[in-house]
Amino acid sequence: MTLKTRVNLFSDTLLPPVLRLSFKRLTQTLIFMLVLFGITNLATYVLVSGLETNKAELAKQKANLDRQKKNLEVAMAKRAPDAKLVDQVELLSQQVELKQMLIGELSQREALTSHGYSMLFKDLARVANSNIWLNRIRVENNEYIFEGFSSAPNGVPLWVERLKSTETLTGHAFATMAMSRGKDQPLAFILTTKAEIGESK
Repeated sequence: MTLKTRVNLFSDTLLPPVLRLSFKRLTQTLIFMLVLFGITNLATYVLVSGLETNKAELAKQKANLDRQKKNLEVAMAKRAPDAKLVDQVELLSQQVELKQMLIGELSQREALTSHGYSMLFKDLARVANSNIWLNRIRVENNEYIFEGFSSAPNGVPLWVERLKSTETLTGHAFATMAMSRGKDQPLAFILTTKAEIGESK
């Protein structure tokens, strides 16, 4: 009878952990982010161009109203006060004021669109996760809505926590999060943020 003199001290636990993030997946993620940035920048450019066109049209209308108002004021100065002319001047004054308010609102919306999306996508790039991809982003009344998918559902809560710490979403509360998953399908989710009361004021 022979005695076993060798002992196998090797264990699978001594092997280094398998890295899930390969160079290929990292490259695919970077390419996807670049394509997403390109599409978003194009959409933002189109939206801002439309706002600039509307603003230019309003400015043109306002200039015409200003000229009409000035002509009526000159006509009133040359003759005795006319109730109809006074009413027309008052109406034109109100229209000019309204156009000015609309131009101001469009300018504010244009600045928010061009700046807001830029900061948002910079923050999304900082918290990017190879297991999570977004297919739709909406910004409505200072509320953000993210729609996307995840191949690793357990990583979604961690990604949401990182998203909360970004500069763009500071002062926003994550109001709702809906998730669904079909058979052999990645997890689909819709995340909605809402500005907190103190921030919205």
